[in-house]
Amino acid sequence: MVPCPRRAPRRGAGALACAVAALLAAACGGPAADLYAVVRSGSIPGADLTLIPSGDGTVRCNGHRHELPDPLLLTAENLADALTAPATKGLRLGSGPRPIYTFVVRTPSGTFSYSDDSPHQGSTLYALQAWVRKVARTVC
Repeated sequence: MVPCPRRAPRRGAGALACAVAALLAAACGGPAADLYAVVRSGSIPGADLTLIPSGDGTVRCNGHRHELPDPLLLTAENLADALTAPATKGLRLGSGPRPIYTFVVRTPSGTFSYSDDSPHQGSTLYALQAWVRKVARTVC
């Protein structure tokens, strides 16, 4: 931490230095950011679920915080990077003939949605479905 001078030779420069030091100190100890949010809904029992993984190694399952095992945290972080493209585009994939789950994904880059049987969803969205299922079964 940078100490603030008791008597700054110039009031503006000293105040600015103290403000910058305070911002840096606050940024170091703040809570970890959420990576993204997945809202899953569906027509089967237990389908409705909201998962929010955080960079601090936890996940919120319908509002309840749980520790996320390292492999699932690593997958969540990798998915966060991969979800930027569909989120930026605001992707909206229609469902196929027999959807079980519908997913709405919110990221810092935007929001997108799809169903588990949406055509043309690609490997990233399949991987997200698998991650959600595994977290729901083993962590939540």
